[in-house]
Amino acid sequence: MPQMNSDDWPTQIAWLIVTFAALLIVMWAFALPRVRRVLDRRRERISSDLSRAEALKAEAEGALKAYQAALADARAKAQALLAETQARLDKEAAESRARLDAELAAKSAEAEARIRRARDEVMANLKDVAADAARDVTRRLIGIEPDRATVDAAVSRAIAGRN
Repeated sequence: MPQMNSDDWPTQIAWLIVTFAALLIVMWAFALPRVRRVLDRRRERISSDLSRAEALKAEAEGALKAYQAALADARAKAQALLAETQARLDKEAAESRARLDAELAAKSAEAEARIRRARDEVMANLKDVAADAARDVTRRLIGIEPDRATVDAAVSRAIAGRN
């Protein structure tokens, strides 16, 4: 192999240096600027993306805070509306209950008055019926017609004694 020939090493080293220098110049002049441009663009894009991401993150955090504030406001309004509605319904129920109690009391008083009137009528009729029955029984048993005033007085005393 000619590369391993020790007599040609100084020339091989010289050509190595020349070739390396030429390759270095070509790389430095053409390839490295392209690589540098690609790396710079990538760095700029990454930087731009990071700054955009930070801006979007800040915007999202702002939107989240606005959402949370709106949600808290909506909850507070809902609680206030619920309390207001509950108070209104309680008031309406109390008014309705009071109105119904008054109606029931009036109807109860009216019914009691009707019952008293009916009782008084029944008692008055009972007195007449009892007096008629007593006269009829007396007439059938004894055979004489008793005096109406005497029978009415006796029935009145008997009814008064029962009450």
